[in-house]
Amino acid sequence: MPATPKSLKLAAFALFCCVASQATAQEIAAVTTPAEQPPTVEKFEEPATPAPGQTNNSAFRFTYPVRDTGSERIYTEANPPAQANPDGTTPASDAGASDQASPDNVVTSFQDSPAVTGQEYAEMENLPAEPGADIGEGRFSKRPFRFSFSVNEGYNSNVNGSSTDPVESLYTSVAAGVDYDFGSSRLTLGVSLDAALSFYYNNEQLQNDGIFPTITLGISADYKAAPQLDLSFVTSTALLSQPDFAAGGGGPSNYAGDYISSATTLAATYRWLPKLQTITSYSPLIYYYLQPEGDNFSYFDQTVGQQFLYLWKPTTQLVAEYRFNLRNYLDLTNYNSVGNIGLLGFNHTFNPRSTMSFRAGAEQRTSENPVTGGNYNYIGPFGELTFTYAFAERTSIALTSRYGTTGTGINNYSQDQQFLVSLRASHRFGRRLTMGAFATYQNNFYAQPGGDIDGVDLTPSFSYNVFSAGLNGAYYIFPDTWSLNAGYTFTTLTSGNTARQGDYTQNIVFLGTQVNF
Repeated sequence: MPATPKSLKLAAFALFCCVASQATAQEIAAVTTPAEQPPTVEKFEEPATPAPGQTNNSAFRFTYPVRDTGSERIYTEANPPAQANPDGTTPASDAGASDQASPDNVVTSFQDSPAVTGQEYAEMENLPAEPGADIGEGRFSKRPFRFSFSVNEGYNSNVNGSSTDPVESLYTSVAAGVDYDFGSSRLTLGVSLDAALSFYYNNEQLQNDGIFPTITLGISADYKAAPQLDLSFVTSTALLSQPDFAAGGGGPSNYAGDYISSATTLAATYRWLPKLQTITSYSPLIYYYLQPEGDNFSYFDQTVGQQFLYLWKPTTQLVAEYRFNLRNYLDLTNYNSVGNIGLLGFNHTFNPRSTMSFRAGAEQRTSENPVTGGNYNYIGPFGELTFTYAFAERTSIALTSRYGTTGTGINNYSQDQQFLVSLRASHRFGRRLTMGAFATYQNNFYAQPGGDIDGVDLTPSFSYNVFSAGLNGAYYIFPDTWSLNAGYTFTTLTSGNTARQGDYTQNIVFLGTQVNF
């Protein structure tokens, strides 16, 4: 018997009910008639899976960001995908939730801030949109490790940084490094290890027969423990034999034998409200001298910090911060101190290529007096500034500056006030030539009361200045693989009290080659 239109409709309705009982909410929204085809249905990488025999009628659920494979839009629990109406249209209340959070596209929370995504500024600057974050199962490549190997020949006019008996020498340096990056939807991890060994040929007056090692280990990790909670860990530990002026933090100003420098920060960021978040951190710092010339000024510095950040404008965070600091010397007595630091400042994003962070306030420190015993109190300014700007894809600059107390390296003084400013710039010419430049200025001021014994002041006020600058370049024979390298560094130290800190000048030049694979 031929099927009637009524029987065909009943059969189609029964088939639809059977399919709907096994479908997810997204699949139901996709069922349409050929005459009314709605916009392309978003298919997510991690759809919610209902229990066997049950229908999932709830909204799409997930525990971390998910990217729609069709539109490349990223959704979170705070910004879920809009659910389609039965007629295939999108509800007005949900349409464009991530793009029309408020009139004039005003950002109203840290999560939507351009400091995180930069999407709004990419549109304002007429730039290509930034690629979406990798939020799949992980970021993997066929070769997750990156290796480098280099050999340099150079000349150092004052290896031991001495003002009385400088040692000049040719040298050979061999270096190797490896980097590894891992990423997933909630965890990112980076590890780098670099090692170098320099041999100075004129080694009669140098330690270790003129063999200077350099080993640096860096680890960074970020874990999104919850929608409101981020945990981070950053550390850099190095075995060094020459001063590192750009680092600051109380390191040596001239050659002091091999030493270990280690700086670490553990931080927890919690978003309490859409515009309010806090950052709690712990930052240990270690300088340990293996073969000190004279007294061993090794010390252990610990800082506990608490920041309160308020999203004042879409691109500006207002910051109030408190830090508590302990500085303990490992081998010296009566050099320890306790500090309290109060700061106000801001974090600002000028555009996707430029950011700035500024802090200013006061530091109070109670220090032990190594000359007469007892304690003395110090109150002074404290400030920090960081600024980065990428003029274009191939050109960038970075500025860092700091003023505050640091650990001492001079007898009878338990601390000094240090001002540090460092500027770095780089530019790439085409695919083969890269040039870089840097300049660092450091002023260390020693002013400690209570150093009089029998009318003789053993701690007179004085200061010294350090200026270091250099140029370096790399010409790639094979782009990003094999390069010829050259560089020059000039360093000078001028002191207001040569009996406490001697003057010296140093010139270093090198030429070598490096392979990356």
